Parts: sequence; C-alpha cells; structure tokens
Amino acid sequence: MKTKALFLVVFLCFCAAGAYSQEQAIAVSPPLSMNRVAVSWELVNMVVNSGSNLYELNYFLSEPLTIIIEDPNIDPSFAVNDGTLMFSEQYIASMVVQLTISNPGRMHIFYDTPEGGEVFEIIFTVQNRFITLRFRRNNEPNNFILFSAIINGKPYSLTSENRLPHLIIGSNLTLR
Repeated sequence: MKTKALFLVVFLCFCAAGAYSQEQAIAVSPPLSMNRVAVSWELVNMVVNSGSNLYELNYFLSEPLTIIIEDPNIDPSFAVNDGTLMFSEQYIASMVVQLTISNPGRMHIFYDTPEGGEVFEIIFTVQNRFITLRFRRNNEPNNFILFSAIINGKPYSLTSENRLPHLIIGSNLTLR
C-alpha cells in the first residue's frame, strides 16, 4: 500500500509540474508573441486617423512561408543520386523563396480593389532579391491574408494545403 501511495504522490507531482510548465510555455509563447499584433481593419483606421503613416511600420508574416515557383520556362537541372532526385543549387535558388517570421517588410502600397476589398502590398528582401507579397482583407477573422506574390516582376497566385500567413506588425502590446 505504501508503494502505491508513494507512486500516486510522485505521479501527481509530475502531473502538477507538467501542467505548470505547459502553462508557462503557453504564457511565454502565444501565437502572436514577440510583441506583434495582427493587422486588422480597426488597426489600419486607428493608425490613419491618428495622422501616423502606414509606410513607417515594419510588417511581418504570422508564420514562416516557403514559395516554390512552378515555371515551365526554367530548366529544372536535376540528377538522380542513390534514388533521390537532386536539383542543382542554381535551380533551387531561382525556384524556392523562404521567408521567416523575422523578415521585416515595408509597405509598397495600400489600395481598394474594384470588388470592394482592400489590399496591402509589402516588399520583403529575401536572398538578395525583392519579393512583393499581397495581403487581402478578410472579414472573418478580421485580418489581412496572403493571397499573391510578385517575384522577379511576375505575379503568382498562392495556394496552400493549410492556411496562408496573415500580416502582422511590431507593437509594444503583448497578447496573451
């Protein structure tokens, strides 16, 4: 009986410690931590109505993004090595664009679409080239979702099996 009681006490201590450490992890790293907030229509209006300039803000992605460009005009240059398809470094560099949540971007333009939506165009510098990402206002939830990219002067529509990142900005607010 003492063994079962000791096991139960140790088990409960580990459960309590685990719950405490999980709670701390959640409090320390919420989805929009690092003092960043989602760009919403209310936030845009607040900045504009205050006389501040949207062009002065640093913009970020809510999550990392990898864009693989499918362009039939570019020679894939690959070989098979031990059963693995190996693309040349040059091909990978020209076809794959990787953005992290720490890549700051600057606003290029903000405009209304003929359909009645609003769009941010944000320019990011990635791998020594300029990438323009377009974010369209989404009413539910109220934020701006990535939908298009301009790479090497050519526009691309973006699709994803999951969700696409939304636009966030740096702020001194801490969301919990």
